[in-house]
Amino acid sequence: MNVMAHFFEDNRSKQFVLVPFCVLSQAFHAKGLVKYDWGGVVKPIVQTLMDFDVNIIQMPCMETLFMGGTATGLNREPKGMSHYDTPEFREACRSKALEVVEQINGIVQNGYQVAAILGMEYSPSCAVKVQYPPRKDQTNRGVYMQELINLVEEQGMDIPVLGINRRGIGPTVKRLTNILQTATSQAIHYRS
Repeated sequence: MNVMAHFFEDNRSKQFVLVPFCVLSQAFHAKGLVKYDWGGVVKPIVQTLMDFDVNIIQMPCMETLFMGGTATGLNREPKGMSHYDTPEFREACRSKALEVVEQINGIVQNGYQVAAILGMEYSPSCAVKVQYPPRKDQTNRGVYMQELINLVEEQGMDIPVLGINRRGIGPTVKRLTNILQTATSQAIHYRS
């Protein structure tokens, strides 16, 4: 093999994972909610994504945007689902979710794969299954995730969705690892 040809070979990862904004910037959580070992990024999740060499797309922080942007959103108090589940917030979430779905379509049309969409449990915006207080046998998605998942399903896309539970990060990392291993093996099988 020509050394120069190898040097210029395109080595981009073909896998993408979409993450909530706060996975890469926990300062965007409401005040008082960052109580775990990681003050900046959610290290176990980010490390897993790095270990699998995937492209990371940061989805918007809807609560910060809705509360006036970074200037006021970074200092917001925690509020529950009842505060955010309004027609105005839902419309803002749907608008941003449409942008994300367009991005996903572009990724797929260019021969790449979206291996997973991650949410953040207990979030009124980004929870996949669990709100506060958690209730057994009840799924309660955040408003943004409701809109995003609905749009993804309407488009006929089959993308795994996983909620990050910072209270039980070990099982979350294990599930994410399984999803990424499956996506990687499917991508290798597809290329063969």
